[in-house]
Amino acid sequence: MKIAIIGSGAIGGLVAGYLKTKKEDVILVTKSCYLDSFRKNGLTINGVRGNFKVKIPVSDSLRKEVDLVILATKTQDLEEAIKENLKYLKDTLVLTTQNGIEAENILKKFIPPKNIISSIVMFGATSIEPGKIMHNFEGKWILGRPFAKLDKKIEKITKILSKVFSVEISDKILGQKWLKLFLNSNNCIPAILNKSMQEVFSNLEVCEVSIGIWQEALGAINKAQIKLEDLPDFKVEQLYKLTSLPLKESAKIFSSIMTNLSKEPLYGSVLQSILKNKPSEIDYLNGAFVKLGKEIGYHTPLNKKLVELVHKVEKTKKFLTVQEFLEKTKNLIPRQDQKAQEQVNTPFPRLKLTVIKVEGDCYHGYKQGDELILEDFTHPPKFFCLGLAHVLFPVIYALSFGAKFPFSENQRSLEVTCPDGGKLSFKVEIFNKEGKLENIPKDLNYKGPQPKDMVLEVVKSKGNCSYGYKVGDKFKVKGLKCPEGFCGAAYHCAFPALFALNFGAKFFFMDEPNSIDTVTCPDGGKIVFKVSRCVE
Repeated sequence: MKIAIIGSGAIGGLVAGYLKTKKEDVILVTKSCYLDSFRKNGLTINGVRGNFKVKIPVSDSLRKEVDLVILATKTQDLEEAIKENLKYLKDTLVLTTQNGIEAENILKKFIPPKNIISSIVMFGATSIEPGKIMHNFEGKWILGRPFAKLDKKIEKITKILSKVFSVEISDKILGQKWLKLFLNSNNCIPAILNKSMQEVFSNLEVCEVSIGIWQEALGAINKAQIKLEDLPDFKVEQLYKLTSLPLKESAKIFSSIMTNLSKEPLYGSVLQSILKNKPSEIDYLNGAFVKLGKEIGYHTPLNKKLVELVHKVEKTKKFLTVQEFLEKTKNLIPRQDQKAQEQVNTPFPRLKLTVIKVEGDCYHGYKQGDELILEDFTHPPKFFCLGLAHVLFPVIYALSFGAKFPFSENQRSLEVTCPDGGKLSFKVEIFNKEGKLENIPKDLNYKGPQPKDMVLEVVKSKGNCSYGYKVGDKFKVKGLKCPEGFCGAAYHCAFPALFALNFGAKFFFMDEPNSIDTVTCPDGGKIVFKVSRCVE
């Protein structure tokens, strides 16, 4: 069988090298700039099967028909590789090796679906440099038909590839690819920190974020009713069990698994791309969960933040410290209150409202001692009083992002009065991640209001603003006072952010936590403001 492998990185180089040692008729398609090096030095493979060199035919494109093409590029490079070699791809069998679930969808735009074979690579390798591969650990190679029934063609290919790897044929390949996506989704963390997987996942707090990735993704998978299928060394049951354990316990188990994957340092596909100044496949890993969430209306803020952080590292080449990483992600880990998780999809803390005073008749019938639970600051209970919601929102918003009220008996609590004649008063409290009410005693050194200096800055503008605001305009704010002559509608939208920042809140998901840049004008979204607390 004549085999061509397009892509000479970790997987492509490893497969080509091993097939060549078995005297198979194989050619490696690589970039033209690497041709001389391959022809002169051959391919070196080190790792779990020992060290050896092999000479292998190379080319910068397919120049003749073959029986099988193995596509071993990254997903983001797949379409270009297909177009460059399409002349000899249309009528042959093509096997994908990419992570994620998009490769087959890209391929079928150019190749008849009956010619597509999907695969899942469970062995691990690292591309040290062009022509030098580290084989980190062994694993299965799973083959399946995403758009057709299993046939003798796939059996023939399996027979060839089984000479160098343990190969299985699956009739559930798509469900298995979704499960494999969970395994790949933690590649983003070494990429953000510029550390090996062994270093990264020896930190249990980082492992808690990893479990959060899975918890959030699993919520989206369940809502989309996607059926996951077992992998040889990773069962669906393991995923559910690990994500349902107490976070610290699951983090320890995850750490043990990840730090023992390989004796040699593992860096993951995303970091390898970044270190080579190439775009990574992050949009097809964690980005796949974000995309799914958008399609089904399920929030995925942790995976979204991780995608953003990887793209920022790609652009700036500035990696984060572990502490910086935790500050930006840890508060986005989904709550572990399983009952609440079934009710509402949110990473934010729950809040408690207690009626502490009643003076007059309440239209909603609230009475002293009533307790209301808010799943987060965006989800009031059913039939909740909108008048109360209006005055309550700045308070629950501020508490959710760490604000403290030093004059309160509990600095993490505040009393709010009904706007309809002050008929009722509510005490607002907030739960921590363990489900206990937070309590910080009153600040005995508090000496009255200490309004913060803040700034409202226009960061986006479109259409005609009746106040004439334009990008770059700045307005100084002292505490909660509205700047003279400032648009009332805009101030109404900015007030929750101003209130939160004035009492010490930090927006952990922002690059500058002392600010938030998404405060939007209610009149067609013409103006977007950044609200910042001035740092002394």
